[in-house]
Amino acid sequence: MKLFSSLLVTKKDEEIALLLSNVNIFKNLTPNERIKIAKYFREKHYKSGERIVKEGEAGDRMFIISQGAVKVTKFLSETEEEVLANLVDGDLFGEMALLDGSPRSASVIAISPVKMFELYRVSLEEFIEKEPRIGVKVLHNLAKIMAERIRAAGDKIRDILIWKSIKS
Repeated sequence: MKLFSSLLVTKKDEEIALLLSNVNIFKNLTPNERIKIAKYFREKHYKSGERIVKEGEAGDRMFIISQGAVKVTKFLSETEEEVLANLVDGDLFGEMALLDGSPRSASVIAISPVKMFELYRVSLEEFIEKEPRIGVKVLHNLAKIMAERIRAAGDKIRDILIWKSIKS
């Protein structure tokens, strides 16, 4: 452990802060700010094939992959699922749960052994109470990411509607 700008910093804090420096929600934070929020993350390990998140369950935390790979799937029927994405080191998922705690929109399954850092919604709320200036930066970044996703979804819907009108 070492002292970092009046904070006692562990190797794990440093590891998380370094990981956060490459994640959009936390990229524009200073190193000291990333160390402060790193203390609110929890390390978790999953085995290959283990379900991390189940579609439909309550969302209460966000995940950042430190090592390994996962697949994001959506059930189309009881027997059919579609792989929406494969995520690897540095990728995150579940960030919508930090905002609304709604049911998970997809399932996530480890496709290799995975080491992750998880940030619970209640932990983020506690952090925001203690560090409101940094919390506003994080929430602003999160809002920008959500807005980009909504725009992209709108573009996809528009393209589908155009394709359908051309086809008919």
